[in-house]
Amino acid sequence: MENIGKDVKGADREWMLSKATPWPLKLATDPVTLSAKLDSVKSAYIFCTLSGDPVDEILAGKWGKLEGPSKVMETGHWPMITKPDELVEDMLALAC
Repeated sequence: MENIGKDVKGADREWMLSKATPWPLKLATDPVTLSAKLDSVKSAYIFCTLSGDPVDEILAGKWGKLEGPSKVMETGHWPMITKPDELVEDMLALAC
């Protein structure tokens, strides 16, 4: 946990760490069965510039074409803690 969420500070960080649990290994090893209707689900993306991923490369298509609109937030991996209002605004804008 010390390597992620560096932009989460003070009481928010204490709260986040108190809720943290280990990630279940089966989520990474068990197969996933997707619905036949998956293609009908609208795709949208919110990228966080401080999460460590190369957002500019992703948006430029270096990792493949994005199949939907996107928003970029200047925050780390936990925008629901660091910038909840902006996250909700972006999610609502992408849903329209």
